[in-house]
Parts: sequence; structure tokens; C-alpha cells
Amino acid sequence: MKLMWLLFTLVVRCGLAYEIGTDGKNCGQTPIPPLLDEDDRIFGGSEAVPGSWPWHVGIFTKEVFSKHICSGALISDRHVVTAAHCLMRKTSKMLLVHLGAHEQNNVEAGARTLEVAEVCFHKGYKAPHVNDIAILTLKETVNFTKSIGPVCLPESKHELPENTDAYVTGWGQYKADSVELSPKLKQLRTRTISHKTCIDDYDSGMPDSVLCTSHDFGSSCKGDSGGPLVWNSGSAWFLEGVVSGGPVKCANPDDPLLFTKVPRQVDTFILPYIEAKNNTQKSKVCKIV
Repeated sequence: MKLMWLLFTLVVRCGLAYEIGTDGKNCGQTPIPPLLDEDDRIFGGSEAVPGSWPWHVGIFTKEVFSKHICSGALISDRHVVTAAHCLMRKTSKMLLVHLGAHEQNNVEAGARTLEVAEVCFHKGYKAPHVNDIAILTLKETVNFTKSIGPVCLPESKHELPENTDAYVTGWGQYKADSVELSPKLKQLRTRTISHKTCIDDYDSGMPDSVLCTSHDFGSSCKGDSGGPLVWNSGSAWFLEGVVSGGPVKCANPDDPLLFTKVPRQVDTFILPYIEAKNNTQKSKVCKIV
């Protein structure tokens, strides 16, 4: 009976177009390989190969002049994970999601812009960094292509060891003397640090649900919130974090980058929402707007 339940669970999850704790045959793949450079950085840094991070999405306001407000990660054919703080005072009707885009303000060939059906804020979100995560449900199903595809979700107990390399992507601010956002997608190689080091050197009140990483060459910056931190298992890329914060002064190496730990949210928030059959079940984990 237990075996049958496991098989049923796997079928349901794969039917949602993502895999949990597998070797990533249907997720976390990069048909267009990224160029992984040791000097990669978002702030002032390295432009990504177009289409090489197929799960990266831009989240925009739906206005006459659409405005980029944050980034996110595609985790299924209808769901995007992002940060709660950058969607505050926003509703689903106010948002658009750009998929498969390299240029921030241009929908290139192969890219798509979709409306949002629903926003699920973590019910336990407390600014600035406690449960700083939200999920967007898209109005339409996404067809996966070389430049549009889901990242894998990690197992709930997965924890990146200290000094593990991971990558974060974004269109955030890229000049020290300007609030202008990057016109093209950039990437940053960063490295995990222990929670003890993070609270000793940065903030003694930092919750252990936050993943801290170091940065030698640059940092995420204004406009990068909600973006994915991904780790390569050797066969697939996994979503390990969501950009929640960073240095007060962008690129200051004394302050770490801060991410909501995705593994902590898989079984307690992400799956309960996606697998919910009605609003009553959703409301147990979400504030829906």
C-alpha cells in the first residue's frame, strides 16, 4: 500500500511538470548552456548567454508603461516562485510575467508574456526576511522550449554545505551611481556561508530559514528581488534560494547576499499550495490576492 502511495505521488507531481528530489530529467536542464565564469557578478558584471537560464522570469506591472518590479523562477508549467516583499500591495490583475526573455524591456522571438491568475503570499511572511516567498499561478499553461523551462525543486531536507558555488540571475541595478536597471540579463557566481558566520558578521537576529552567501566581485542589487539562486547537482539545476535581500550598498563585500531557503518551503508551502484542490486548502498556507 505504501509503494502504491509513493507511485501515485510521483505521478501527480510529474503531471505538474516538475520533479522533486530526482536527477532532473524533466527539469533543471539548460539546452542553451550558460557560460560559467569565475568573475560572474550581477552588479556591474557578466551578461548571461541569451536563453541559458530558461526558468528565469521577469515580473512586471501591467501599466501603459510596464515596469519591472522583481524576478522569479518557473517551477512548473503554470507556477512561478518569487519573493513576497516585492509584490506587496500588488494583486494578480496588476501583474505580467515575461518568460524566455534576455532583454528586460523587449519581448524577443521565443519569449512570452503571460497574465497572472493568482498570487499566493506565504501566510507566515514577516518583513524583512521571515518566509519571504510567494507563488504566482499563470493564466495559461507554458509550453517548454529551449529558452523556457522549469528549474528543479530540491528535497525538503536538502542543505547546501558551506563554500558551495551557486548562481543568481537578474536585471537589477548595475551601476553604482544610477538607479537604472540592467537592460540584459546578468548572472553572479556566489558561495554559501554558514548560518553562524552570517549571524556573527551580519545580523544576530537572522532566521535560519535564510541562506547567506558571499560575493567577491559584485552582488544582487535593487531590482533583483525574487530572483532564483540555483545549484548544479551535476545533472540538473535546483532552486535553492529566492533573493530576499543583500548589501545596503550594492556590491559591498562585507555584507552577505540573503535568500529564502527553498528546501524549507517545499513540503510546508510550495507543494501544499500547488496540490490544493480548493481555496479552503490554499488558505491554510496562503494569503491569496
